[in-house]
Amino acid sequence: MRRSLYRLSGFSFFVLGTAGIFLPLVPTVPFYLLAVLLLSRSSKRDIVRLKRLPFLGKKVYPYIRRAVKFLRRWTTQPPSSST
Repeated sequence: MRRSLYRLSGFSFFVLGTAGIFLPLVPTVPFYLLAVLLLSRSSKRDIVRLKRLPFLGKKVYPYIRRAVKFLRRWTTQPPSSST
Protein backbone atom coordinates (compact mmCIF):
# COMPACT_ATOMS: atom_id res chain seq x y z
CA MET A 1 0.00 0.00 0.00
CA ARG A 2 2.78 2.42 0.92
CA ARG A 3 4.77 1.69 -2.24
CA SER A 4 1.77 2.33 -4.47
CA LEU A 5 1.16 5.63 -2.67
CA TYR A 6 4.80 6.64 -3.23
CA ARG A 7 4.52 5.61 -6.87
CA LEU A 8 1.30 7.50 -7.52
CA SER A 9 2.48 10.67 -5.83
CA GLY A 10 5.90 10.45 -7.49
CA PHE A 11 4.45 10.24 -10.97
CA SER A 12 1.98 13.03 -10.22
CA PHE A 13 4.82 15.30 -9.08
CA PHE A 14 6.74 14.39 -12.23
CA VAL A 15 3.76 15.41 -14.36
CA LEU A 16 3.46 18.68 -12.43
CA GLY A 17 7.15 19.34 -12.94
CA THR A 18 6.83 18.69 -16.66
CA ALA A 19 3.85 21.06 -16.79
CA GLY A 20 6.07 23.62 -15.04
CA ILE A 21 8.32 23.69 -18.09
CA PHE A 22 5.49 25.18 -20.15
CA LEU A 23 3.59 27.14 -17.48
CA PRO A 24 5.54 30.10 -16.09
CA LEU A 25 4.09 30.14 -12.55
CA VAL A 26 4.52 26.44 -11.75
CA PRO A 27 7.97 25.58 -10.32
CA THR A 28 9.76 22.74 -12.04
CA VAL A 29 12.76 21.77 -9.91
CA PRO A 30 10.97 21.22 -6.57
CA PHE A 31 8.43 18.96 -8.23
CA TYR A 32 11.16 16.93 -9.92
CA LEU A 33 13.07 16.58 -6.65
CA LEU A 34 9.95 15.38 -4.87
CA ALA A 35 9.24 12.96 -7.70
CA VAL A 36 12.75 11.52 -7.50
CA LEU A 37 12.55 11.15 -3.75
CA LEU A 38 9.18 9.40 -3.84
CA LEU A 39 10.00 7.17 -6.80
CA SER A 40 13.29 6.12 -5.26
CA ARG A 41 11.35 5.04 -2.19
CA SER A 42 8.88 3.02 -4.24
CA SER A 43 11.22 0.96 -6.44
CA LYS A 44 14.16 1.08 -8.82
CA ARG A 45 11.87 0.03 -11.65
CA ASP A 46 10.11 3.41 -11.56
CA ILE A 47 13.40 5.25 -11.95
CA VAL A 48 14.14 3.10 -15.02
CA ARG A 49 10.70 4.01 -16.41
CA LEU A 50 11.65 7.67 -16.21
CA LYS A 51 14.84 6.88 -18.10
CA ARG A 52 12.85 5.32 -20.94
CA LEU A 53 10.70 8.38 -21.62
CA PRO A 54 11.20 9.39 -25.25
CA PHE A 55 11.95 13.11 -24.89
CA LEU A 56 13.04 13.71 -21.32
CA GLY A 57 14.48 10.39 -20.24
CA LYS A 58 18.03 10.52 -21.51
CA LYS A 59 18.46 14.16 -20.51
CA VAL A 60 16.95 13.85 -17.04
CA TYR A 61 18.32 10.45 -16.00
CA PRO A 62 21.88 11.56 -15.04
CA TYR A 63 20.40 14.16 -12.70
CA ILE A 64 17.98 11.61 -11.28
CA ARG A 65 20.77 9.14 -10.63
CA ARG A 66 22.85 11.77 -8.86
CA ALA A 67 19.88 12.91 -6.78
CA VAL A 68 18.98 9.36 -5.76
CA LYS A 69 22.53 8.73 -4.57
CA PHE A 70 22.48 11.98 -2.64
CA LEU A 71 19.06 11.32 -1.10
CA ARG A 72 19.89 7.77 -0.10
CA ARG A 73 23.02 8.98 1.62
CA TRP A 74 21.01 11.44 3.72
CA THR A 75 17.99 9.24 4.42
CA THR A 76 19.83 6.20 5.73
CA GLN A 77 19.79 5.55 9.45
CA PRO A 78 23.07 6.18 11.27
CA PRO A 79 24.48 3.18 13.10
CA SER A 80 23.18 3.01 16.63
CA SER A 81 25.73 3.09 19.41
CA SER A 82 24.92 0.67 22.17
CA THR A 83 26.74 1.78 25.28
